[in-house]
Amino acid sequence: MAQRILVVEDEAFIAFYLDSVLTDAGYEVIGPVDDARVAMRLAAEERPDLALMDIRLKGDIDGVHATRHLVQDLGVPVVVVSANAPQSMDDLRPLTSHILGKPVASEELVETVRSALAS
Repeated sequence: MAQRILVVEDEAFIAFYLDSVLTDAGYEVIGPVDDARVAMRLAAEERPDLALMDIRLKGDIDGVHATRHLVQDLGVPVVVVSANAPQSMDDLRPLTSHILGKPVASEELVETVRSALAS
């Protein structure tokens, strides 16, 4: 059975790219979703093996809050993929060591996902 990855990204083109790269690499994609509240609910229901998380999302909750919930409350590891990650590094560093900037190359994305799933 393929490992399941929740994709949380509010830019449609990037969400499609992430979905395509992960699907081509043999993963099952949940989502993508563009709202942190939806992502947190979906993670609780679906219990993915991993989540890819953007920082700026639709709605009133950001990706840092959602990452904290997924990691601490649900035990779901998170790879952050965001152009805004540097501003949030102090908040993210205790939650994940897997932080990628945008744009991210497909090879780097797949390698980081593999590493996060193995740790």
